[in-house]
Amino acid sequence: MITDLPVYREQLRCNFAQLDDVFPDCMDEAVALLSEQGISDYLEGASLVCMIGRGFEPVLVYLEEMPEIARLLGESMLATVSQCVWKMSRSPNGNSILPFLQSLPEAARRLGSREQMQHYLDLVFDFMERTTGSIHGFHTTIPSPGLPDFLNQVPYLLNQLSLEGLKNWLEYGIRNYSDNPDRQRDFFSLQSADSRAMLQRERHGTLFADNERKLDLFLRGLWEDPEYLVPYSLAFDTLRKPMPYYDRLGIRVPDVYDDHAGIRGIDRYRAVLAHIAAHRRWTTAIIADNYSPFQRIAIELLEDSRVEALIMRRFPGMRRIFLALHPVPEESACDSAKESCIRHRLAMLSRAILDDRHPYRNEDVLEFVARFHELMQAGESSTTEMAALAVSFIARTRRQSDLLPNVRFEDTEVEYRD
Repeated sequence: MITDLPVYREQLRCNFAQLDDVFPDCMDEAVALLSEQGISDYLEGASLVCMIGRGFEPVLVYLEEMPEIARLLGESMLATVSQCVWKMSRSPNGNSILPFLQSLPEAARRLGSREQMQHYLDLVFDFMERTTGSIHGFHTTIPSPGLPDFLNQVPYLLNQLSLEGLKNWLEYGIRNYSDNPDRQRDFFSLQSADSRAMLQRERHGTLFADNERKLDLFLRGLWEDPEYLVPYSLAFDTLRKPMPYYDRLGIRVPDVYDDHAGIRGIDRYRAVLAHIAAHRRWTTAIIADNYSPFQRIAIELLEDSRVEALIMRRFPGMRRIFLALHPVPEESACDSAKESCIRHRLAMLSRAILDDRHPYRNEDVLEFVARFHELMQAGESSTTEMAALAVSFIARTRRQSDLLPNVRFEDTEVEYRD
């Protein structure tokens, strides 16, 4: 029994009679899942939803669903969602508020991170703004024909598509049917043939949301690592391709992986998780300011190679996956007269360390591959030893052309490395 229930009820500025029947149960869950500040934001958000004048049901959905959404994605979502509802209520699209709120629980479960949810919200409001009509071009007064239908389909769509796939499917429908209300409704309610065909085209790959438990067990069972897994989408960063990484919030992985180079999507996830878990177990911190930019790149690469060698000692089957996913740069592909070859040389070194059957003849690469394996034969080696080896490699192989602004990236990026 919550002793502060009257105080909480007073903070909720909403006078629907039905509220008194459900409020105690809602607060039981809120108190169990939210901080004191979170409870305050929760009641403030519910008060704002109540103010929009769309009846009791939107308030009820907010009160019932938001504590769990906040637990999954962070308490900042409490204010974010209420502000989204308020923004939608200031447009002609008030009829979409309830399906919008009802779409959020499944979206939170499938998307799995605050950043992913923000991308979803951005898609919803971009859709709303592009399909809400106007009279004589002055005021948006005609509600979006397809928005309610789309929101009703969101739970199904997110079980079929990655966020990138959803974005592409939406873009197709908006681009082709923004000025045809009937066909727009047919498309976004999945009634039309081209809607289903486009959905099928975008439905591919191994979705993180379908395999989260399996990957979590892989990380915990084989690596004794309980870190959270946090998905990101490849669809929204157009300047640079995001790569897996880990920070204080967890291990960041793509929300979908296609089969690639004969490796299943699920095994691409396993390669990423094994690589990051190995760093978390065996890599020690060094002071980056003590090294030049080129030296830091070389240290990162050789430390990546070291932890992968340790992975393959424990799990020999990972070698096949790493070999398939690691690029094989052609030795003569980089022209040092026109471009910086620093990354190209390091990628050759990395491949040669991994692959006993590598095709390279560069004497410096061969020497440092041998020195790497000599260090590893003595045991696990260390981050410090890799740093010393990297500094020696840069000193031996550095060219003036490495400073050229045009850096060769082709066949140098290893997708499963953080």
